[in-house]
Amino acid sequence: TVNNDGAGPTSGLVTVTDTIPTGLTATGFSGPGWSCTLGTLTCTRSDVLASTASYPAITLTVNVASTAPASVTNTAGVSGGGELNSANNTASDVTAITLLPDLTLTKTHLGAFTQGQAGATYTLTVGNSGAGPTSGLVTVTDTVPPGLTATGLGGTGWSCALGTGTCT
Repeated sequence: TVNNDGAGPTSGLVTVTDTIPTGLTATGFSGPGWSCTLGTLTCTRSDVLASTASYPAITLTVNVASTAPASVTNTAGVSGGGELNSANNTASDVTAITLLPDLTLTKTHLGAFTQGQAGATYTLTVGNSGAGPTSGLVTVTDTVPPGLTATGLGGTGWSCALGTGTCT
């Protein structure tokens, strides 16, 4: 939001430019009465803004990358309008970004299995390659290939049901 804190009205072109941080991608940039360009994140207008008044707000819409850091700072600046005090022409907003988990699953076995073998095992390992911790219930479902019959399912900290091939 652009405010006129000066003693007189604006004159001429007023320009707002936004600089978005790494991890965000602009998808929309507009405001009532503003002429905005998404590619340059620039909005302009030339109508007079009276002393102590504000132009209608500009809305910046962004997509947040899955690799965005835990905190970003978005900065915008305003120029023009005939003003002389540029010391208060920028504004920043620090934004926390919730880091998300990214679960991975590997399934391995040791050695060769032989026909008629009992007690052959697979090891399923759940990992988190994301930047944030998991929350809530994590469920693993295992599908045994044709020709094999599951006879046991378990692991430390897991609650497993052999009949459904699931562990939570």
